[in-house]
Amino acid sequence: MDKTSKNLFNNTKLAFTNKSNLQLKKAFFLFSVLDYPVLTKLGNSFLLLVLKLNLPFKGIIKKTIFNHFCGGETIEECDDTFKSLNKYNISAMPEYSVEAESTLEGFENYKNDSIEIINYLGNLKLPFIAIKCTGLMDISSLEKISVGELNEDSDEYKSFFKRVDELCRVGEKNNVKILIDAEESWIQDSIDRVGLEMMRKYNKNSANVFITHQCYRTGTLDKIKDYLEIANKEKFYLGVKLVRGAYMEKERKRALDNNYPSPIHDTKENTDKEFNNSLLFCVKNIQKLSLWVGSHNEDSCLKLMEMMKKNKIKKEDDRIWFSQLYGMSDNISYSLSSLEYNVVKLIPFGPIEKTIPYLIRRANENSSVQGQSNRQFTLIKDEISRRNKLN
Repeated sequence: MDKTSKNLFNNTKLAFTNKSNLQLKKAFFLFSVLDYPVLTKLGNSFLLLVLKLNLPFKGIIKKTIFNHFCGGETIEECDDTFKSLNKYNISAMPEYSVEAESTLEGFENYKNDSIEIINYLGNLKLPFIAIKCTGLMDISSLEKISVGELNEDSDEYKSFFKRVDELCRVGEKNNVKILIDAEESWIQDSIDRVGLEMMRKYNKNSANVFITHQCYRTGTLDKIKDYLEIANKEKFYLGVKLVRGAYMEKERKRALDNNYPSPIHDTKENTDKEFNNSLLFCVKNIQKLSLWVGSHNEDSCLKLMEMMKKNKIKKEDDRIWFSQLYGMSDNISYSLSSLEYNVVKLIPFGPIEKTIPYLIRRANENSSVQGQSNRQFTLIKDEISRRNKLN
């Protein structure tokens, strides 16, 4: 990589161009806490206790951690965030932060809430929504499908299929692409199965439905290759959402407890290799697929940029998207958008009492988020220093 590439993500003026001095100081305080694991653990416990006991700290929580990482408590409250990002040519992908459902009423509510969001996104011309299959069917049933104890002729599976299909149909109508999230390995086969069926139905002319592939799992690239072979044979486009993954510790513990080989790469280097090789394969086969890359890793983003250039793919080609979490890695997001790459920010939203526990669990599970907090803290300090020198 040349010197320009190495310095690309160090431009703090650009990274925090939408942050006021006050917002930057709040972010400094927040990440100064996140920079110390012990304080973070204590803070997480305190937040959960506050929410459980309904203590009068909701206003403080909303003005600090919630406002930094979330768009609002409702989709309407996210509007200002959408508009702010749009000024810098960054798309938004709101994510309603709910946990897994377990009742028929819960499945229908999740489906109906998602339909409302898709319609809302369609009016705003925002291109993506992510859905979780554990919001549409209970985990035990998804596991039964994965191991063959529940087949596709069962009423339970047909109802699940119908809910997913309805979301994909509404997405196609609104020109909103459906990203089907990856989840734990023991239920992933059932998710992939329904995802492939949706791609067969809705990806005949372009990729409108995406399956998520977690590269910390062994064999991810082989699975993408197998799916592309199916897509080519059956004449539909593949939608690939590529991430490193977010359930590492849970996966390893379950494998150990149940005495089976861990499905997770044994080193970060092997995960990085799986990710970058998968990137390269997708770029080389871009005529047959679309690629949505969720990554806070600067080297991987630079590698994808180089791959696109080498393969003569235009920066604004709508078959390739970069994505980062809202409140994280703004140095990547704003730099890429300034160069006219397609960028989308994933924006959690929902009631504080539901969203904060969700964010805590996500951060605890996702090592890439944990590793990025120190980098973010350094960038914020550099930007505050730069602004102070101008005064």
